[in-house]
Amino acid sequence: QAVAENLSNGDTVAFEGFTHLIPMAAAHEAIRQGFRDLTLIRMTPDLIYDQMIGMGMARKIVFSYVGNPGVGLLRRARDAIENGFPRSIEIEEHSHAGMANAYEAGAAGLPCAVFRGYRGAGLADVNPNIRSV
Repeated sequence: QAVAENLSNGDTVAFEGFTHLIPMAAAHEAIRQGFRDLTLIRMTPDLIYDQMIGMGMARKIVFSYVGNPGVGLLRRARDAIENGFPRSIEIEEHSHAGMANAYEAGAAGLPCAVFRGYRGAGLADVNPNIRSV
């Protein structure tokens, strides 16, 4: 019921957590309810996001690392990115520090995060949302 009341097709959502705090039940309920066109945000997309991508739910993923240290490469994410299966998805890559700062800025009601973490890094070359001021 909580998932049905708070998630809609086309939403941007973060099922965030680490190890035992990953919200598996909420993500599996979203899969069961069949949501579509979601933008999935997660610092380290894990098995739940791989499952959601494999079910064709994701329109876009925003992340800092696509993989799982315990199980390796997320095969459904790779298939969607490289082969458009089960559907093509957009990707937006950040650093862990960039995403942590973005979460902090959002919690503070700010439109963006300002920090020095991207100086000298190549992510701005592949992500137009990373800008310098």
